Amino acid sequence: LFRIGLHYLSLDRTAPTLSGGETQRIRLARQLGSGLTGTLYVLDEPTIGLHPHDTERLNQALIHLKSLGNTLLMVEHDEETLKIADHLIDFGPGAGNFGGVAVAQGTLTELKENENSLTGQYLSGKKSLPIPKKRRPITDETLEVRNAKLHNLKSLSVSIPTKALTCVTGVSGSGKSTLVQQIIAPLVAQGLEQNDHVKTPYGEVYGISHLDKLLSITQDPIGHTSRSDVGTYCDLLPKVRQLFAMLPEAALRGLQPRNFSFNHLKGMCTNCWGLGYKRIEMLFLPAIQIECPVCKGMRLNPVSLEVKYLGKHFGEILKTTVEEAKELFKNHRPIVRILNTLSDVGLDYLQLGQKMQTLSGGEAQRIKLSRELSKRSTGRTLYILDEPSVGLHADDIAKLIRVIQKLVDKGNSVIMIEHHLGLIKQADYLLDLGPEAGEDGGELIASGTPEEVAKIEHSITGHFLKKDR
Repeated sequence: LFRIGLHYLSLDRTAPTLSGGETQRIRLARQLGSGLTGTLYVLDEPTIGLHPHDTERLNQALIHLKSLGNTLLMVEHDEETLKIADHLIDFGPGAGNFGGVAVAQGTLTELKENENSLTGQYLSGKKSLPIPKKRRPITDETLEVRNAKLHNLKSLSVSIPTKALTCVTGVSGSGKSTLVQQIIAPLVAQGLEQNDHVKTPYGEVYGISHLDKLLSITQDPIGHTSRSDVGTYCDLLPKVRQLFAMLPEAALRGLQPRNFSFNHLKGMCTNCWGLGYKRIEMLFLPAIQIECPVCKGMRLNPVSLEVKYLGKHFGEILKTTVEEAKELFKNHRPIVRILNTLSDVGLDYLQLGQKMQTLSGGEAQRIKLSRELSKRSTGRTLYILDEPSVGLHADDIAKLIRVIQKLVDKGNSVIMIEHHLGLIKQADYLLDLGPEAGEDGGELIASGTPEEVAKIEHSITGHFLKKDR
């Protein structure tokens, strides 16, 4: 546990309070201590939620596991972890329907030299995340956090500039989430209601008058039912239903928007109740799903499926990707505006009818962000993002950077918890917590621009920023 950077956890820490990265590392710690050989380990992004300092420790543990005679198969995006791999398989060329092909494979050197590999281009430096030529000036309009002393925070006081991109950094377990998610987010929300500063036993926040709205976008899963999908969550499908109801074919049959809803009795296929599949129980085996034999997975009744827009009925619209739908609805501005925001955050491969339950944590966070982007901004909103780079390839991060910078350019404020060095370098201002994790953390180690923090010797984040130049 100590070797992979979990020395700060107390032994009575309950499982639900652990992050995904911590849970995965605890599982790994069990295997490291077991001494097994000849075993195939399959790891799904073990570096999620890890600071580069912790990633170094994890990589040493993975190398040790391999040296015992085991085989490791990993899904990974972290550049330092990719560098320790003996063999790389790069999938692409795009995502969703545009992917699914092994575009390149081989050693790190072979991947760097392969022109078909987008990953190789980022590893070789042919492509990189652009660093802003100049940082936004820090004004007197700041959000002041004073005497934060929850969990491991040691009466922490920090000043956060508004109308800027602020990144909160530090090793895993240094107190970033406590400061941002448990102090700043709830106290700002309370202050916006009272239109005043907030003072509590575990911290105070001043300067809330510079803001008029708070949006905290986390990685928590969205859509807990089998009926929630991408199009409905983004308020896209209601607009498409209205468009279908206005078509001459629909008017002829007396159809209304509800006739194109798979959640309404007037529109759904009554054989599968709008799900598109039938669930079959297998007694002692897990239940299986088969395509509905009546609607063929299209989810609507036969009458509703007779109405077509540019040759596609509503069931086929549900199976189109965001990219395809942009071309299909190019003459309908309200629909295209929502589709563009999904595209801007790199989700143009998702199908409109894709179940929300199938989205990863990173996709869930980006779809929340896109939904907020499609709304009109007041220019005084505080956005709180919790590791938006999770599960993202460098090329997706490049798209995300453009979206975040666009938000700040409109006068909004962004506070971001982040470990990815490429994203940290985009910030106008850094708050680096530490020096270590748990009881040894909870202090402000450095603050300033990424260039200023890189010069501070006792900052672990600064050390990696300097090294990554």
